[in-house]
Amino acid sequence: MQPQTQRDLLRVDGKDSGATQRFSLKHLTAYTVYWLDRWGIPSLYENVTVLNGRLFPDRFTLKGFPEIPDAAATNRSILQMRPKYSNLATSNSRKGVFLTEQGRSEAERITATIGAPSLDGTATAQTPRDIGLNTDQCPKRTYNPAAEIRDRRSRLLFRRFSEGQLDNAQVVHLLGFLGLYDHTKPREVKREFKRLRDAASEIGDEEFLAFMDAVAQKFHAYLNRPDPSRNKE
Repeated sequence: MQPQTQRDLLRVDGKDSGATQRFSLKHLTAYTVYWLDRWGIPSLYENVTVLNGRLFPDRFTLKGFPEIPDAAATNRSILQMRPKYSNLATSNSRKGVFLTEQGRSEAERITATIGAPSLDGTATAQTPRDIGLNTDQCPKRTYNPAAEIRDRRSRLLFRRFSEGQLDNAQVVHLLGFLGLYDHTKPREVKREFKRLRDAASEIGDEEFLAFMDAVAQKFHAYLNRPDPSRNKE
């Protein structure tokens, strides 16, 4: 037996607090994300928050209200899991939380200690599910900013920057770096540029952030073009 939908998370039983006190909040959240993935339920912030509250009510619910999950506690633990802190997971507020290999190993270690979750008193099967795990080894389901930034570093625009030749770069190089086309709407160009900058900021890549700032200055006019008027005659 296992949860089939998000609503089924409300049927997950709480773990014994004596067995979980030895683990930090970030490690317990890694356990939660691991099992969401094993069940095929998206590891969105909302789902992680609810399951944390169900599994660990003494750690992840509001004081005096054990039936209400504490979203702030979950969000703090997710922040502490990021690569620049403990490297247990990457995360995105829209896409969810994704374990690194280190995070998965920690979750499996905790599972070996406290066991699998149970649903309405029946333990979840622990048969491994090898396909689709939310780790950096499974790109179809992984949001991995570090891997994405490594890919962008290999593109011509970054090489021009590294060689001190950014002044010679042209818009075509910017578009190649972003993976866009000359007919892409200006707002989409800006959105993709910001997304990549946010990814670099998330992993604390100062060199890449400096590169993005230099590119923003070099292509300021192009990046800040207005969108064509919808009412243009």
